[in-house]
Amino acid sequence: MVAKKKSKPKVRAAKNSYSDITDGLKYPWNNAARLWNILWGLIPILGWLALMGYVQKIVQTLVKGDKSGLPEFGEFWENTKNGFWVFVKLIPLFIVLSVISWIPYLGKLAYWFLAIFFVPYILIRFLDTGEFRDTFNYQIVIDDVFGDISNYLVALLKTIVYSIVYWLLSFVLVGIPCLYFGNYYFLAEFYRNKN
Repeated sequence: MVAKKKSKPKVRAAKNSYSDITDGLKYPWNNAARLWNILWGLIPILGWLALMGYVQKIVQTLVKGDKSGLPEFGEFWENTKNGFWVFVKLIPLFIVLSVISWIPYLGKLAYWFLAIFFVPYILIRFLDTGEFRDTFNYQIVIDDVFGDISNYLVALLKTIVYSIVYWLLSFVLVGIPCLYFGNYYFLAEFYRNKN
C-alpha cells in the first residue's frame, strides 16, 4: 500500500495586504523544481510562446492570491496557444508606444510616463483577463494607480529591487528563471488589492 504524500496547503493572501521584499524573492523558490520550465525557451518560437502562456498562468495564480509558489506548467500546447494570443493582442500596445517614442521631446517624456505609470498595470490586467480591451482601458489605470499612487510606487520599487537581485544572480544562471517567472509578483499583488 502506497501512502499518499501530503500536499502543502496553498497560501492565500488577504486582500489589501502587501508582501515585503523577501516574500517576493522567495516566491519562485517555493516550488523550485518548476524553475526548470525555463528550459522550454530553448525550443525556438513555440517554446517562447509556451513561456508567455506560462507567465500568464503565473500572473493569474498570483492575482487569485495563491503565493505558495509557481503553478504547474500544464500542457505545452495550451500554453503555446495562450502565449500566441498574448503576443498578438499586445502588438497594438507596443506599436502605440513605439509611435509615441518617435515624437521629438514630448514623445520621450510621454513614453516614459506611460512606461512607468500605465504599462506595468495594463500588462498585469491584460494577463489576468486576457481581454484585448484591457490594454487600452486607461480610465481603470488612472483610478487604480493614481488613486493609490503610494502603494503602486512601492510595488514598482519592490519590482525593481527584485529585478536587480535576480539580474545579478543571472550571471550564475540561477537568476534567469527567477527573473522571468517572479518579476510580476508585487504588481500582481497591487492589482489584486485593487480588484
